[in-house]
Amino acid sequence: MKKSKYRILNNTLVEIAQSREFTAKDDLDAKFDEQGSIVLVSDRAGAGLTLSIVKIDDAIRFLVKWDDSEEYFKGWNMAWEEFLWCLDVATTPEEAEVEAEVETEAEAETETKVEAEAETETTN
Repeated sequence: MKKSKYRILNNTLVEIAQSREFTAKDDLDAKFDEQGSIVLVSDRAGAGLTLSIVKIDDAIRFLVKWDDSEEYFKGWNMAWEEFLWCLDVATTPEEAEVEAEVETEAEAETETKVEAEAETETTN
């Protein structure tokens, strides 16, 4: 199974953004961080690429931020296309594959430690 090159950080808000505009019932104001944004998606390769929701002049905008550049969009589709384009530029297939292998090894290592701890607890 090929691993995705991005990580969804807020699945509920991503689903809403894909299907409709945000409304008052979504209570976004309570979810904004100190910088006034809600990060929805980030890259897995550590390139600092994010797709966020921001509030500008009482209007919701999507922000695609990467390194020292940032671009604002009114709609989800354009923001998502920009994010994917930046993602392709930021991560070559080889880099994404190496990153996925490292992550898989780390997960396997963690599972082994948990199993060892569980076994130690049952023998004591």
